[in-house]
Amino acid sequence: MIDGVYRVTESGEHEVRFDRRVDQPVAKVWAALTDPAVLKNWLGNVKIEPRVGGEFILDFRGQELMTGMITAFEPRHVLAFTWVEKNNLPPSRVRWELSRDGDGCRLVLTHTYPANMARKEIVPFLAGWHAFLDVIGRGAAGEFVPYQDENGLRRAYSAKYLETADG
Repeated sequence: MIDGVYRVTESGEHEVRFDRRVDQPVAKVWAALTDPAVLKNWLGNVKIEPRVGGEFILDFRGQELMTGMITAFEPRHVLAFTWVEKNNLPPSRVRWELSRDGDGCRLVLTHTYPANMARKEIVPFLAGWHAFLDVIGRGAAGEFVPYQDENGLRRAYSAKYLETADG
């Protein structure tokens, strides 16, 4: 089941959003977002300076490199950073919000893209984030998770968001 939502905001920016429950406490999910030793389990190798204005550099296990600057840092609640890739896409913004949900955690991920990006450039991010979010709980628990095949998710998100509108 695909659960990522794509929309165009009133300002014309594009937004990808996930709202998930993770079966791990907030502290463990926060570590999965900010502790390089835990991040490498599910996302990649990360250099993080845990403060507003600090660097956030993500190496997707040698496949891709993303650089950014932290724009919000509220321990165990909010992490936000700019997202810059070396693939000619314009900079975007990522925001993670965490809250307690029983013995687990509510995680909301919002990735915002500039208005001048085409929908067809954004929809693949839905599949990528979806695949990573499917395993964040396992990574937070200390398990190393190989990257998942995103092809089925790419087809599903493309069918939902590209076949119904021009990109």
